[in-house]
Amino acid sequence: MSMSALEYAQKAEALCVLPDVYLRLKEIIEDEQSSLSAIADVLALDPALSATLLKIANSALFNFPREVDSISKAISILGTEEVHNLVNTYGATAAFSCVDSSVIDLDRFWEISVDCALICKYLAEKKRIKGGKGLFVSGLLHNIGELAILQSDVEKVKYCQQYDKNETPWQRQQDAFGFSYADCSVELLSLWQLPESLIAPIRDFHLAYGEERSPAASLLYVASRLALLNSHPGMYSKKHFVGVHILQDLDISMAELDEAVNFCNLEGLSILAALKLKKTE
Repeated sequence: MSMSALEYAQKAEALCVLPDVYLRLKEIIEDEQSSLSAIADVLALDPALSATLLKIANSALFNFPREVDSISKAISILGTEEVHNLVNTYGATAAFSCVDSSVIDLDRFWEISVDCALICKYLAEKKRIKGGKGLFVSGLLHNIGELAILQSDVEKVKYCQQYDKNETPWQRQQDAFGFSYADCSVELLSLWQLPESLIAPIRDFHLAYGEERSPAASLLYVASRLALLNSHPGMYSKKHFVGVHILQDLDISMAELDEAVNFCNLEGLSILAALKLKKTE
């Protein structure tokens, strides 16, 4: 009997547990009465998370003119919403830190995910996309359903890896499961109680080509395909693959797509290293 996206997500949730510090931080950040110092105190309990936060705060993602050299300064400069987004990023990626990389190319998985996140952030800011504030996280986690399903169905995941220029990864996923990895991502992130503002674009972006969706979902559609193109040069036609009518709706030019790809190529490795998502030799 076939499993649903929710059933795969429920199995993964039981196996891939969120770090305790993430749960505590989530609770504090969501409490409007909490102070910045209370958030900083919890962050200080986890050196790995603190180091990650500082590395990302000092990256081109935020492009601050001076070095951010303390957690308290990072929180005050970034603001609680951006810190919350980074904590969500840390929690979700840490939960899958022990995934078996012999089945899928985990480096490529995270490279595509980070590229998608960076493209989302770059274009959301450049074009002032409504609802674009958390799109970095949505882009990073839009395909995390693949890692969730990998816990239960290795053979079908292997099958979905074998796409080529005549079909998209999403067509393979629909063929194998009756839904896409993004559908499983939505279920898992909902079980983890991530903010709906981060989940909604992932829920809708595959529909953006044929239906009118939010600007955030439409941008995620473009970014997810551009990130795939960037990892498979020449496999698909960029002009047709990313959806010309969506680019027109978002007022994004082909030159701006190239700018976004250049940005993610420049900054991708540093973000992968900060999040410890790239395998070291």
